Amino acid sequence: MKTMRFAMWVSLCLLLTLVLAACAAVPAAPGSGAAQPAAESNEIVVWSRYDLDDPNDSNGAVLKEFITNLEATEGVKVIHEQVAWDQLSTKLALAVQSGGDVPDLVETGSQHVPALLDAGALSPLSEWLKDEAWAEDLTDGDKRACIHDGERYCVANNVRGGMTYYKAELFPNGFPTSPDEAMAACEALKADGLYLNTFFAGRSYGAIEINWWPLIKSNGGSIFDAEGKPAWASDQVVEVAKWAQRMFQNGCFPQVALTGDFADSQIVWTDGQSAAFGGGSWSPNFVEGLLDQVNSGQVAMQGGLPFNGTPHVFMVSEGWVVPTGAKNPQGAVAFLRAFMQPEFLAKWAEAQFGIPTTNAAYAMGKFQGSPFYENVDAILGEQGAYMEPSPYYVESLDILATTWQELMLNPDRDPAPALQQAADEVLGRYWQ
Repeated sequence: MKTMRFAMWVSLCLLLTLVLAACAAVPAAPGSGAAQPAAESNEIVVWSRYDLDDPNDSNGAVLKEFITNLEATEGVKVIHEQVAWDQLSTKLALAVQSGGDVPDLVETGSQHVPALLDAGALSPLSEWLKDEAWAEDLTDGDKRACIHDGERYCVANNVRGGMTYYKAELFPNGFPTSPDEAMAACEALKADGLYLNTFFAGRSYGAIEINWWPLIKSNGGSIFDAEGKPAWASDQVVEVAKWAQRMFQNGCFPQVALTGDFADSQIVWTDGQSAAFGGGSWSPNFVEGLLDQVNSGQVAMQGGLPFNGTPHVFMVSEGWVVPTGAKNPQGAVAFLRAFMQPEFLAKWAEAQFGIPTTNAAYAMGKFQGSPFYENVDAILGEQGAYMEPSPYYVESLDILATTWQELMLNPDRDPAPALQQAADEVLGRYWQ
């Protein structure tokens, strides 16, 4: 109960944060009637998820090298703080609401930008970047994530998305292309002691983003409506939930996919117990040998499973935002200018196993001629879709993920009232 009370307290604090921050005035960008704020020092304060001193964090090593070079060439000092990936947005909103010191640059994913924008936590960037040549080369993957109502509020550096990896020899005719085909393939693989697929489907918003929302979207359903309120108590969502229950009950997915963490579901794949693995373009970061297996043809890649409609995959742009109240926005722009240079951007996107967001970086990197990157680029281009926004994005999806896990672990439970109850819980907590 203490844990539950603490979680409720955090949620209430975040709600208060969003309401108060939304009422705060956002400083005008240069050219909109106010001069660009002067930097108080040559320090640039940066928040990201990466551990610059962990030898096992390959992304952190690349970022650390970049910062070292930036400090040497620009004569600046970068103050980096690591913040857990699922806490960055909350911490930023709290920092802006408190009226205290905020960083100059914060890493964020595209799915969090609308909520931060609603909270008044983001500085507009269009005017600050109007003379930056690299900004003119940004691709549609960036624009769709970062431009809202004609104004830029972030800079995306790469695009990634959900992917399914499967053992090519087990699917000579390709991966299933319908729910019925998936069930039939599951039955055939069970005879050989194999699961059809393994993926993370625990009590986290990531499980909805990567696994269930693409199926729901393919089936004509939605998670959020135009206001960001739950829209998941619908026939289209119920149909997907019932199919997921049947698949789990028939032994198509391992139980650890529901009850374990991200790594547990991957172990089922690496131990050879599953014919497929649902992850993302980022999965080679965590699954040893996966990139080489794809490039050699041993492992093939698939986008979304069509569910009575066009297949989709969850797409996310990783990038940077300048918070409201940043003391050194010029330093933030200088950081971005160096970060978005083609040579480094290509290196960064490769480390992320994503597609860079400028054409110049794409042409410079290892993206052409690589089966892995060509698959990622094609699947994201054809099927990639950004999640519907909500001011209570993480909180709502965590509640939905918890309900979805319970439905799968209790396959006799009717999804319709459970999904309605979850939607009512979100509305009662955050929309009163």
